[in-house]
Amino acid sequence: MKKISKNVLLVSSVGLAGSAFAVTNTHPVFAASNASKKTTVANNQAKVKSAQKSVDQTQSKLTQVQNDLNTANKDLAQKETELANAKSTAEAANSKVAALNKSNDEAQSALKQAQAATDSANSDYQNAVKDSTDKQKDLTDSQNKVTNLEKQLTDGEKNNNDIKQKVTEKNNKISDNQKTLSGLQQEKSESDAKLVSAQSYLAEMKQKADSASQALQAAKKDLSSATSTNESLALPQSYIDYVTGKSTDWDTAKKDLQDVVNNHTYPFTDGDENDTVYDNPAALSESDQKRLDFYVKSLIDSVKSQVGSTSKLTITDGSLEFAKRYTQEYQNSNYVFRKYNAIKSASSIMGLNEYAVTGYDIAANRQVTSRSISIINGYIYNSYEFGTTKMSEIAKAAFDLVTQKLANPADYNNIINNNGYFSVAVTTQDDKFYVCLLTINPTNVPSRFNTNEVVKPSQDELATAVQKSQADLDQANKDIESAQSTFDQAQAENQKLGQEISDLQKKISDGQSSVASLQKQLTDTAKLQSQIKETKDSLPAKQAALQAANEKVQTTQSKLNDCKTALAAAQKEAANTQSNLDKVKADASSAQQKLQTAQKAYDEAKKKQEKLTASVASLTKKLAYEKKQLAHAKAVLALAQSKKATTKKTTKKATKKKVAKKVMKAKKVVVASSKFTSLKGSKKAFVGKWKKAKSVSGYQVRYSTASSMKKAKTKSTKATKLKVSGLKSKKKYYVQLRSYRKLSNKTYYSAWTKAKTVKTR
Repeated sequence: MKKISKNVLLVSSVGLAGSAFAVTNTHPVFAASNASKKTTVANNQAKVKSAQKSVDQTQSKLTQVQNDLNTANKDLAQKETELANAKSTAEAANSKVAALNKSNDEAQSALKQAQAATDSANSDYQNAVKDSTDKQKDLTDSQNKVTNLEKQLTDGEKNNNDIKQKVTEKNNKISDNQKTLSGLQQEKSESDAKLVSAQSYLAEMKQKADSASQALQAAKKDLSSATSTNESLALPQSYIDYVTGKSTDWDTAKKDLQDVVNNHTYPFTDGDENDTVYDNPAALSESDQKRLDFYVKSLIDSVKSQVGSTSKLTITDGSLEFAKRYTQEYQNSNYVFRKYNAIKSASSIMGLNEYAVTGYDIAANRQVTSRSISIINGYIYNSYEFGTTKMSEIAKAAFDLVTQKLANPADYNNIINNNGYFSVAVTTQDDKFYVCLLTINPTNVPSRFNTNEVVKPSQDELATAVQKSQADLDQANKDIESAQSTFDQAQAENQKLGQEISDLQKKISDGQSSVASLQKQLTDTAKLQSQIKETKDSLPAKQAALQAANEKVQTTQSKLNDCKTALAAAQKEAANTQSNLDKVKADASSAQQKLQTAQKAYDEAKKKQEKLTASVASLTKKLAYEKKQLAHAKAVLALAQSKKATTKKTTKKATKKKVAKKVMKAKKVVVASSKFTSLKGSKKAFVGKWKKAKSVSGYQVRYSTASSMKKAKTKSTKATKLKVSGLKSKKKYYVQLRSYRKLSNKTYYSAWTKAKTVKTR
């Protein structure tokens, strides 16, 4: 058997990367050894011949490309020389442009200075001309002013004499009117006193008539109340029997009582002339207050008499006073328990024991016309606008209070056995009015409490009072007619005098206004004389100023002419410099175009040279690879030809041992690499995708927040896609990829790719 060269058995990195051969029984060397039955020497010779043909073809292509590269290198050198020459020419042209730019800037600066000097000289000249014109006008105006003032003085003296004569005539007339006015004002003063006296007497008579009318109305109401037949309540017999203990049938007694209540008529009928209307129910007149007290007392007394009660209610001056105090304290109170606090306060004022006073009240609705709600400091407040409340409504509420008490077995004794000094009070709160029955225990009342009983007048006394009030009202109306006549006469006389005084005062005022107007028309001759003198005194100075201004005009005009000459010379020099600069710039532009052309030709030659160089390198690499393939084919052929006549088993084992020993000393296996095709961030994660590499076992991805990959973490996968989760939000990560291949219980890796960045969400 021939000795196999060590170099033939080495597994090249190029061979393994392309074919993915592993150090296993599938390696060609082992294949040649193990497949001796199937592989013939002829087949291996054909493979050697094919490999040799590929080497020759590649060598021929390489020679041709190297020749083209030599030609391209020569062309590139020539283009480089042409580019250098074009750059030199362009730089020289740019230097000339820079030099002429400097000269042009200097010429333009000189031109600006000359223009500025000319503008300044022209401005001085124009100002001098304007000043001269102004001074000439000022002098002429002053001369004309003297002439006009002298004429105004002559006309003013004549006008003043005419006005003074008119003023004297008007002042005499004003004096006569003032004397007449003084007499009229004296008469008016006496008339005013008479009018005031008549008006006072008329008001007194009207007040007397109002009092008489109110007294008549009150007397009529009292008489009507005294003759009323419905101030009592006729109790049903079933109710009387129950209260007196003759019956225990409360349901029947209550039902019969309710029927009586429903059919009851009130002494204050709605719409009656005696049915007084109040804006505030708590402000009853004294007459209506007594009528209400007598009505409720009569109602309760009628009940008492029917059930045989001996208790007595007495209306006194003190009880009426207590009702007034109770109403005042109730209306002024802000407490929740107003009734209790009102009884307590009224008792304290009148020296009563608060526990000696009993009060029962009932609420009735007022007529509400509008309501508003406001919130102040977190509290809700209701505000109301009310309509009127009639006396009949108040009387009905009092009646309802009495009957409600009678209809309650626990409360009717408070009415039937009620004993003491009695009064009724009416109060208001929010949208309600309240009727309260007040009873004062007569025991231990203080001495200052007035116990004088208030008795309801008889019908005869009330009728006499009505007649007397009617007579007083009739006499008051007659007195009003007489007082009105006297007042009207005094008022007419007073108005006449007032009109005469007003007319005369207007004449005096008009005369005084006319005098004032005439005096305003007087000409101030002293002022005119002063103005004439002042203007004449200023003329010499103005003439001197005009002469100085004219001299300045001549001086500034001469300077302006010199500046214009210098400006023309500067303009000519600037034009010449600009012309030369434009020509040199055109030359520089041409040189720059040639430079761009040379640069383009050089770039194209350079690109061609680089392309050929790459082709040479590629073909050289391909040739080296094909030569290795050729050597490999020859090695396989030599192995086939070197077989000995031994048994298959002995030959196979010996060959495998020797070849394996050689292969183990071969170079390191190269694993095919891949690269990322996509790397995208997601919520606290990223997803990477890559191309599939040939003959690899899997892939590894490592990532870190540091570009140095310090403290990097690695994840493995056999797929071409990997999602890495559990990362920090909105963080930048550096990511790398590599492939690995497992051969003979060993793992081989490709190099890590260049790190790519991705940001999580």
